[in-house]
Amino acid sequence: MGCNASCSILGLYPLARAGLIGDVRIEVRVGSSEAGATPTAGSHHPFRSRALRVYEPFRHRHLAEIFQELNLSEEKVTLTMTAVEMIRGVQMIAYVNLSRRVKEAELWKAYRSAYSGEPFVSLCPARPSHLRLPEPKLVTGSNQALTGFTLHEDGTRLLVVTAIDNLMKGAAGSAVQSANLLLGLDETAGLGMLPVYPA
Repeated sequence: MGCNASCSILGLYPLARAGLIGDVRIEVRVGSSEAGATPTAGSHHPFRSRALRVYEPFRHRHLAEIFQELNLSEEKVTLTMTAVEMIRGVQMIAYVNLSRRVKEAELWKAYRSAYSGEPFVSLCPARPSHLRLPEPKLVTGSNQALTGFTLHEDGTRLLVVTAIDNLMKGAAGSAVQSANLLLGLDETAGLGMLPVYPA
């Protein structure tokens, strides 16, 4: 599964499972390592430095995985990709119009139910702080995914933010995790690396 799809699905799965997504606008911010090892004009450092470049609006190749795994139709999802000035990491920001009015406690229940016992998904605390919503540097070098959300006071609009390391949770870490499960090993085998924060 692609790193952008993984990040988006991890953030939105509890809502999809509970039937709470009316429609969603997803913005994914990605680091330069996502572009791969082959240099291109768009990945060249002098061009990328201090840039915020939107690419692949409405048609990124990872959309099909999002539709499939969240069981959402194409007209309910809009995806925008932005290349930002960081080397590794993915941050997914989703603006969700909920299918009905909810209270925050119901959302916490949906997320905790979906991820209880999951060793590589953590929820950001509800208390106000500078780390209230995830950012990629908090998971760099690990197989962890961080998810947080904020419910609008009208109870029908939700902001969801998820962060992963695209080279770990978005690639190698997920591959090892899948192999562990396939081979009947402990799911966490070989994946105990802690994030390198502060970096």
